[in-house]
Amino acid sequence: MIDKLNKKVVLVFFSIIFGLTIQQFLLFKGNIAVIIHAIEIFDYNKLQYDWIANQTDHIPLFTFFNYFLIKFFSINVIYVLHFILLCLCAYFLFSICENVYPQLSKINFKLIWFTIFIIIFHENSFFTGLAGQRLIDQGYQPASYGVLFLLGIYFFLLDKTFLSILFICLAASFHPTYVIHSGFLILGFFLYYLTEKKFSNIYKILIFYSLLITPITLYIYINFFNINNDIAVLGRQILMKRIPHHADIHYWFSYKDVISIIIYLVALFLMKNKKKILIPLSIFGFCSILLSIIQFFLDLDSLALIFPWRSSVFLMPISSMIIVSFFITLFKLDFRNKKLILVLTLLIVSLFFFIKSFFLKNLNSEFKNNIILSNQIKKHYSSINSILAPIDMESLRLNTGLPIFINRKHHPFKLDEVVIWNSRLNLAKNFYTAKNFNEQKIALDKIYEIEEISHILFKSDQLYPDCPNLINNKKFVLVPIINCY
Repeated sequence: MIDKLNKKVVLVFFSIIFGLTIQQFLLFKGNIAVIIHAIEIFDYNKLQYDWIANQTDHIPLFTFFNYFLIKFFSINVIYVLHFILLCLCAYFLFSICENVYPQLSKINFKLIWFTIFIIIFHENSFFTGLAGQRLIDQGYQPASYGVLFLLGIYFFLLDKTFLSILFICLAASFHPTYVIHSGFLILGFFLYYLTEKKFSNIYKILIFYSLLITPITLYIYINFFNINNDIAVLGRQILMKRIPHHADIHYWFSYKDVISIIIYLVALFLMKNKKKILIPLSIFGFCSILLSIIQFFLDLDSLALIFPWRSSVFLMPISSMIIVSFFITLFKLDFRNKKLILVLTLLIVSLFFFIKSFFLKNLNSEFKNNIILSNQIKKHYSSINSILAPIDMESLRLNTGLPIFINRKHHPFKLDEVVIWNSRLNLAKNFYTAKNFNEQKIALDKIYEIEEISHILFKSDQLYPDCPNLINNKKFVLVPIINCY
């Protein structure tokens, strides 16, 4: 018992080392913009008046969970949550591999595994799924809770059916895009127990999964599918143009994705004697591949926007590390001072990626300019009702706590609201691409009909009126509308 506990402590320690090699994005960089629904009702911001904050929330559990934690702690709890998810990713990915290759329980093999895993995570190619999607990266977002799928797979291997289904359904509830993928995986569990004639387990799966997945499924159906068909078609077309790198298989598919599929197939071959994981992962992957092939030939927007290929965000890291684990177990560690050498190797690799992430690459360094701009704008917080800003300023809304007319990255998910979002986006584009002040005035009048903008942010190289500039910034100009147009 003590020995087993010690092994878990070592595994937690190695997972923490992995987490420390990753520089998290500053708030609010990247897709964390969707957290707006969790913070819009706090008194320290005006986001309750923001248009996007008043659109249908597609991630209600994520919103409630984050609202609750931020209310009782602070907004910085997000960094802690994301760090925990990173550590869980490493811990349970290793645990799955160890279940397939029990030899990995040896401390020397653990050292090698985590050293290689850190390299693979940061190198990216063998960790990332298809269409540029990842299980987890430097930014906190609803998709990061896909890590809970790894817990679900691990507990399934331990025959802890309820815990397995619970974590898989939690992941789907935090990020509803995973609902269909949860179904693929559960089907795999179902077929495994069917081949083993364990019918009581089949009944448990059907009951647990039906009970746990129904709330989020009903929520999505009631709130997102009950709209006019013509508007739905238009909304899907807009989204396909907005995210072709994720949604259009003809846009993103390349030889690299063929390599990913080969890695997946090789991993299945290596697990051929492990039916308990082989069957679920086979069904999980083949369902995804089949729907992706159908989409490739039929070009159905409705199918594309459920992202059937997203199963790859789970299958790629599992497959890559299964292959790595296979080769690790072939190592003959018969050299002197092997443990010391392996420990030093892990520490050197971890230190290298820590320095690279935090100092050499430092993805946050340039983003700090956005925070400086936001702080300058916030000095005029009380006089600002709403801002018209360049459409690529996605972090401005949350960093200032002020309503923004529209931006390109952060869109609603209900298709009729997507149509309105696109309309607003076009109005903003027309304003900023105007060739003279008369054209700007016409575009601004149309904007003002739907939202009472009080201030406009310009890039310094754009056309802007000769009005008081409220901020001292080399790249941007903030002007009040009053007396300017």
